[in-house]
Amino acid sequence: METNLVWSLAVSLEAIVVVRGVLTGLVRRYSLFYAYISCVFLREIVGLFSYQFAPNFYEPLYWPSEFATIVASYAVILEIFRQCLKHSPGIARTARKLLLAVFVLTVSYAATDLLHEQFASASRTIVELGRDLRYIEGALLLLVLWLLLRYRILLAPNILGVIIGYSFWVGLNVVNVGLWFLPGNEFSMLLRRLLPITYLATLAIWCCMLWSAQPEPVHPPENAIERDYEVLATKTRAILTRTSNRLAKVMRP
Repeated sequence: METNLVWSLAVSLEAIVVVRGVLTGLVRRYSLFYAYISCVFLREIVGLFSYQFAPNFYEPLYWPSEFATIVASYAVILEIFRQCLKHSPGIARTARKLLLAVFVLTVSYAATDLLHEQFASASRTIVELGRDLRYIEGALLLLVLWLLLRYRILLAPNILGVIIGYSFWVGLNVVNVGLWFLPGNEFSMLLRRLLPITYLATLAIWCCMLWSAQPEPVHPPENAIERDYEVLATKTRAILTRTSNRLAKVMRP
């Protein structure tokens, strides 16, 4: 009974977030984030109908939908970085390439382990992929926090709500996974039982912070993060040029 109540509340809150996003136009501003929420909502609905009316299809559909949700969750990280760096096109392009490279490497590593039969099944591989991506997302969210504090980046309340909610959810998942592998993990078992409640709290944060569209803050004309990026890029190009020149001299007969 309690599980059904939590599930019903979660689906209702997901629907509210999506509907309000469409009505306020935020779905166009934060398309990657709303793609993730829509994916989760669709997965819940498909799972409900398959469980109620076609139980034989529930298990075959569960793990592919779980994989799709895990992949879609990384889109929230891409959205957060896109919004934080939208006024810094140089570093935004570099960050996007690095984020995509990290994602491809993580998925490729999981697929390689599956091909080498190091995991018992595809379901175990999906679980491991979800764990690895949670670790990566946690580290990237810490990087976002450092960027916000270091460069005093101004953000709209809407994207701040996305960051706060997702950081809360990912942080608790990372703590839970870390404690799970320690001896005497009673606290982790308690936290695991509380995770559905914390997900409801995350959805509640998103409902409140994304209920209406808020204006973007005015950014100062001088962009410190872009300036630092240009300095670093210039120094890197100079180092690469000197290194290539030295190699060319060494290779000459």
